[in-house]
Amino acid sequence: MIEDAERDRAKGFFANPHRYVRNNPYIEFRADAVRQLLPRFTRKSILDLGCGDGRISIPLLGDSDELVLVDSSASMLDLARANVPPKVASQVRYVCTDLAEFEPQRTYDVVLCIGVLAHVYDPSVALRRVARSVAPNGCAIIQITGGSYFLGRATQWLYALKRRLVDSSAHALNHLTLRYVCTELHGSGLRFASSYRYISVPGVRRLPPAATRAIVRAVNRGFLSNWGGEVLALFTR
Repeated sequence: MIEDAERDRAKGFFANPHRYVRNNPYIEFRADAVRQLLPRFTRKSILDLGCGDGRISIPLLGDSDELVLVDSSASMLDLARANVPPKVASQVRYVCTDLAEFEPQRTYDVVLCIGVLAHVYDPSVALRRVARSVAPNGCAIIQITGGSYFLGRATQWLYALKRRLVDSSAHALNHLTLRYVCTELHGSGLRFASSYRYISVPGVRRLPPAATRAIVRAVNRGFLSNWGGEVLALFTR
């Protein structure tokens, strides 16, 4: 759990969405991985908690699907709205609220929580929100930086070092493990089904966009991704 001051810093960071989305190859990379993990549905309802600019969940929309985008940053939701193709605009709804305050009024076939748990005030509260939102026979995909993996711990250590030496205004992150997430969700009726690991490359976003994407793809080709500290995990009800 992060402190109140850190929560305010996190909100301030995401209030300026371009700091997060600019030359960020992991948005597209995670979107591809989510499509690979996701079970097939003939028709689906999707809830994207902490949706960012929507580039992960919007491509999942079919002609008869529906999507709810939730984010605490109004500016992020503006970017997401701009990314929605006109032909599916009527199928998308936007909710601007903090994840801890979001109360699902129904359940969904697919619930996404990508790039969120490191930044929330209380991960256990966020995971309970996720679990309550999953419909019978539905699923959730969760992303974390896994603290039980060497590269996950290295990523966390490098971020902490950068925060101390370079950017003291940066917010502290929650450090989680896949075991913790599995335990929290199991108690709410969700079962771990499969996962995908990948490597986060420090400093790669400083390079030109084409080089950034090429490097991320190269280091995560084949078996190398299995050494990664970043985890996308699929849970089913």
